[in-house]
Amino acid sequence: MRKLCIFILIFLLVCVGCQPTPEEPLIVPKDQELMLEKAAATQAPAEVYTPPAAPERWTFDQENGNFTYHADAAVSVPAVPLPTVWVRAEGVPQGTVYRLFRLLSQGEGLKLPHVQTKAEIEENIRAYTELLEKGPDQDADMSKEEYDEGLLQEIEYLKEAYETAPETSPDRVSDGTYEVETSGKTGTDMLVLSASNLNREISVHSFPQADERSSFAYYRHLRGRSDYSMANARRMDAAAMQDDPLYQKTMGQVQAVLEAIGDPFEVAVIYLIDDAAYGNVDGIVHDAEHRALCVDCRRLVNGAPAAYDVSGAARKDPKSYAIPWPVESLRLIVDEEGIVSVNWKNMVTVLETVSPVTNLLPFDQIAAVAEKMLPILYNPTGWEDLKSLNIDISHVGLELIRIREQNNTAELKGLLVPAWVFYGTIQMTEASGFQDYANYGLKSGYDHYRGEEILLCLNAVDGSVIDPLLGY
Repeated sequence: MRKLCIFILIFLLVCVGCQPTPEEPLIVPKDQELMLEKAAATQAPAEVYTPPAAPERWTFDQENGNFTYHADAAVSVPAVPLPTVWVRAEGVPQGTVYRLFRLLSQGEGLKLPHVQTKAEIEENIRAYTELLEKGPDQDADMSKEEYDEGLLQEIEYLKEAYETAPETSPDRVSDGTYEVETSGKTGTDMLVLSASNLNREISVHSFPQADERSSFAYYRHLRGRSDYSMANARRMDAAAMQDDPLYQKTMGQVQAVLEAIGDPFEVAVIYLIDDAAYGNVDGIVHDAEHRALCVDCRRLVNGAPAAYDVSGAARKDPKSYAIPWPVESLRLIVDEEGIVSVNWKNMVTVLETVSPVTNLLPFDQIAAVAEKMLPILYNPTGWEDLKSLNIDISHVGLELIRIREQNNTAELKGLLVPAWVFYGTIQMTEASGFQDYANYGLKSGYDHYRGEEILLCLNAVDGSVIDPLLGY
């Protein structure tokens, strides 16, 4: 939505300041020490664990003018106990990269980026020096001081690079080994891998200091074909999976990727997608010619599922003391020719178990909180340009979600705690008829469907609301 960012601020102010006080608390302050004590106090032997009571489906409907809140959602409760465990963002281990690289490169030589030679650096220094002497253009949107500072920094960087630059730069073929690169923003080292050929490319960024988000990305070039999109995405149910030959042919390749990661993961949801083109980007229009599966996966911890999300749109809260920390996501696209893409973000490393089993609130208490919170979290006040807003909850799962460690500004460390996670979509229609999708709390907008996202997350121990984009 064109005006989404402006209305976000209005929404947050109104939502926090102008809502009627509920009859009972909806948001319980997250006292981490108290939470740890409660988790430790409620642990019980796994053999006597009883899952919390929950229905097979949860339904909910409420209207507020043209704003509707609807749920006809399957409710899933794992049979295994949900633990409370410490986790930390430690990047992608080299061993994991080696396994994924061998699997996805298909034995082809993937070249590393070109390394500038001394002669090339000298030429660049000359070019920047000439620009420095020329000065900024009259219509440049910067002062001369800003212009000079930027060029001088680049010249200084080139002079440092010159000291170790080679005389010649032959092609380098990667074996999946990281290279070290210094982050210009933080001055800290990160591990990177960027390798490609005409058929495929792999890009990895890993921050061992656990102070930034890491990612693994793979893409197989479709060579003259349109990319797959979620425009016609259809979630596959169990019956559709068993009857679809594409599912039967490709899921073994998905499992091979999960095995290469090394940590336990499972398939969470599968969408059937295609490569139909609508001309909205490049003017090319054609019907679907190829099909693929879009597969969202989730981490397992002691056999219990963790929450997953494709949003990744973490916002920096001005009152927050730390870096945003979105929920881990792992999405694969696979077609008849093999893996098309792998996108793995915000991965965590499991450290130690605080409690192997935790007593949890029954779903009826959680549902009562959800029914009160949804109209508050997604509130129409301040959105006069909207024709309608539809909140649709399609699935509720008892899963593990990460909350960050309080007062830790040095690293991304937190607890995976049991939570009831509500998945679905938010669709908005402007007065003009233009349609958008939004993510949790209406904090970001998109002009296309991206699959189910986390719309609400409630701590299964105390019923408090957890923001999946900020991590607390």
